[in-house]
Amino acid sequence: MFKFGISPCPNDIFLFCGVLEKKIDLKNFKFQFYIEDVETLNSLCLKKVLDISKISTHAFFYLKEDYEIIPSGGVFSWYGPIAVVKDLERVRNLPALKIALPGRLTTAAALMWFYWRRNLKDKEYFIEFVPFYSIMDKVLKDEVDMGVVIHEGRFIYSQKGLKVFVDLGQFWINETGLPVPLGVVIAKKALKIKESLNEIVRESLKYSYQNRDFAINLARKYAQEMDEKVLEAHIEYYVNDFSFDMKRIGNEAIDKLLYMIEKEGAWE
Repeated sequence: MFKFGISPCPNDIFLFCGVLEKKIDLKNFKFQFYIEDVETLNSLCLKKVLDISKISTHAFFYLKEDYEIIPSGGVFSWYGPIAVVKDLERVRNLPALKIALPGRLTTAAALMWFYWRRNLKDKEYFIEFVPFYSIMDKVLKDEVDMGVVIHEGRFIYSQKGLKVFVDLGQFWINETGLPVPLGVVIAKKALKIKESLNEIVRESLKYSYQNRDFAINLARKYAQEMDEKVLEAHIEYYVNDFSFDMKRIGNEAIDKLLYMIEKEGAWE
């Protein structure tokens, strides 16, 4: 029985629908699923609790000795996290900023750090790591000056009256020319299941595309109150050709991110 971590986000549920619902050949593998937000999955892998998991690519920097990346199932996109504020001018003029981030090991946190070093290092910062779903409310309540939003936050921030301070996905693309390597699927090296698991993940995604309504309905179940258009956009933005195979450009994006983390560090 392999312990398998998946986030409840629409892109993950859509992608892993065939595995979750046992609609494909699982090659005699048995899975115990842990459906948690990605920062929880990152932490569980750091403790080596999970055998297989979707994680933030940032987290892989600290996991590469014990885990290996599966070529399929990752999230590589030309869209990434955004940093939002209530009042652009006010924030631009502050000598110090309090920033809410969706977890220390998220790729969003790494991207914000790289941006800070290049554009805001003359300012003082105070960091608060909070669940991704509470970030916009913290900005709206003036509990923080800026929040880095991921998942559905990217699609609904304007409805809440928030403004983009920086599009971190675009910042990364401008900096590297590569897609944003948001997340990857990993497995413990010692298990030696990389090839079989890769086939299972690919077949699961293929099943979802062939049975789109079923997969969307399953994603809706886990998304609960998410607006239908937001749910569809979530899948469209983050499930793509890279989900079948990250290809060379995906590997380059991972290598670049890990190199930058090694070279530039992270939030302290």
